[in-house]
Amino acid sequence: MTASRVLATSSLLLALAACGSPGKYIETGGTDSIVSVGEVDIQDLQTAASGMLESLVAQGVLSTAPHQPARLRIERVVNDTSSAFDVGELTYRMREQLVNSGQATVLTAYGADAESPEAQERLKQEAFRQGQTTVDSLQPDFFLTGKITQLKRSAGSTKQVTYTFRLTLTDSRTGQEAWTKVVDVTKQGTKNAVGY
Repeated sequence: MTASRVLATSSLLLALAACGSPGKYIETGGTDSIVSVGEVDIQDLQTAASGMLESLVAQGVLSTAPHQPARLRIERVVNDTSSAFDVGELTYRMREQLVNSGQATVLTAYGADAESPEAQERLKQEAFRQGQTTVDSLQPDFFLTGKITQLKRSAGSTKQVTYTFRLTLTDSRTGQEAWTKVVDVTKQGTKNAVGY
């Protein structure tokens, strides 16, 4: 290989390396975040959690609980989308605000999944073995359940997807819905992009 060809190849490699963008910190969920048309992004979870929390607090349902702060058990929230993400990212954002503001406590027990009914049932059995006839502290006022779905459409090369976040709060005393909310997040584009 000639010296001029080596120099040209080196120059090309340096130019290509300079075209990439260096890593940097951005505001989580901010306007510099990547928008993925076919995936749930952090800003989608933030939008849904914020909308859900705002509605729940505005309705004042938690203040009707017999225990204050209200006792909440987070049950199954189903991710019925093609996007793989942890639904806990949605519920934990709401949970943080509710617990830290003193409006609710979240019942947990122990084990791999401390919030599962199985883990709480083991705790009740242990209390019974120790002669404790009441475990009222484990009785929730409300159960939180939900489902996340998607609806995809396209026109030519433009893709559109709507993610629908649904949560329901059920009163444990009556078995009736005490609160329910739907938040839709719709994205459209021909490819993923930075910013929105």
